[in-house]
Amino acid sequence: MFHLLAVTIVLMFTLFCHETVGVSLSIDSFEQTLGQDIMEMDLRVRKFNRTSTVINGTIHLRQEATNALQFNLDIFYSRLGNQQFNHMPLKLPTAGACDFVDNLKRNYPEHIRNVFNLPEIGECPISPRDVYILDAEFPNEAIPPAIAREGLWKAVMRCFIKGKERVTYAITLKGS
Repeated sequence: MFHLLAVTIVLMFTLFCHETVGVSLSIDSFEQTLGQDIMEMDLRVRKFNRTSTVINGTIHLRQEATNALQFNLDIFYSRLGNQQFNHMPLKLPTAGACDFVDNLKRNYPEHIRNVFNLPEIGECPISPRDVYILDAEFPNEAIPPAIAREGLWKAVMRCFIKGKERVTYAITLKGS
């Protein structure tokens, strides 16, 4: 259920390869536009130091989550950084909430080290809870060289229950 902003993008990038590149991505903004009654993401991006930004806050899971809650990710890119985004042909398989959290905890523990109170592996349904994110920086070591470019990147996560969109949020990253 907790496709946690940067974790979603990290997962997308790490599926392609694990090489470090010269272009680094930093978190620029986060916005939830739908579904606060199911999952309210009270997250803020802030400058951490002179060269990096982090995201902090709480994700309030208001309802029980099962694999019936399906997540879909779309990636957009703006070469000039002027908010004119083009849809990128990058895809992740649609995943249910429980399966995603299990995969995340098993295969990407280094990317969620600043995320607290996630459900245990095999916990399904996921009970209502608050998940805390503390100073999470985008992990640039997960960016594949074929994808990393300067400009703005936007990842839009849409969550569906029985084909109806119920939660939507987006994270924007700046490549420099």
